[in-house]
Amino acid sequence: MYKSESIINNLLREVDSLSYRITNIQQAYFNTIHRGLRMRLIYENKSISQRLNEIFSIAKLLKIRNNENISLSSLLLEKCKRTIAQNKIEKNLFFL
Repeated sequence: MYKSESIINNLLREVDSLSYRITNIQQAYFNTIHRGLRMRLIYENKSISQRLNEIFSIAKLLKIRNNENISLSSLLLEKCKRTIAQNKIEKNLFFL
């Protein structure tokens, strides 16, 4: 495994972890009425969104550097796109 593949693999794992955390944050948000906890969950959701955008930027750079159509960098880019899109759809749930 090349160094770049190892980095991409680590980023893929992080995107999975962040995606699961977003789901857990949303469930916790709807299951609590504590105002302080809700504010912390909103802040954490914003932090996760920022990290996803950072990983997405890295994925775009890695994809540009790779000439192959099917690669780990393509998978990372697609996974980031889908996670960010899902997060944008569910972000509105915080403000019902």
